[in-house]
Amino acid sequence: MTIQLSRQQRRTMQRLANEADKAIEGDRRFFARHPSREYRVRLISKAEQRQTELIEGGTFNLTAATPAAFIALKQVAPGVRLKVVVFGPAEAIGEELGEADARNVFEGYADKHPQIRAQERMMRLAMARPDSPYRDGGKP
Repeated sequence: MTIQLSRQQRRTMQRLANEADKAIEGDRRFFARHPSREYRVRLISKAEQRQTELIEGGTFNLTAATPAAFIALKQVAPGVRLKVVVFGPAEAIGEELGEADARNVFEGYADKHPQIRAQERMMRLAMARPDSPYRDGGKP
């Protein structure tokens, strides 16, 4: 899938990518501190939210029932992660979900969105290639 962005949108995406790197670094540190964990759910960063809105072409449709946006992550291998945007209650902000609950959030989303399963299969196939820099996982 190729996304068509204007020059201004590309500049904005680059600036946001630099800001979103802080959240991604936080994810890396989380999984390094918790090597037995495969899943995590955290509040979306403002940069990640703006990136998603630019790609999707609109703003988040937050409702009274789901007023907060979160990132649900699955670590496929050290340094190799899938992430999706999920919505939930404001009461969940600041709550650290355990492995089982985080797994349920991510896998529940993936069950309803087959493209996530396809992305994971493609990532695993790419990692399995003998010439892949991610053959033994990415950098943690």
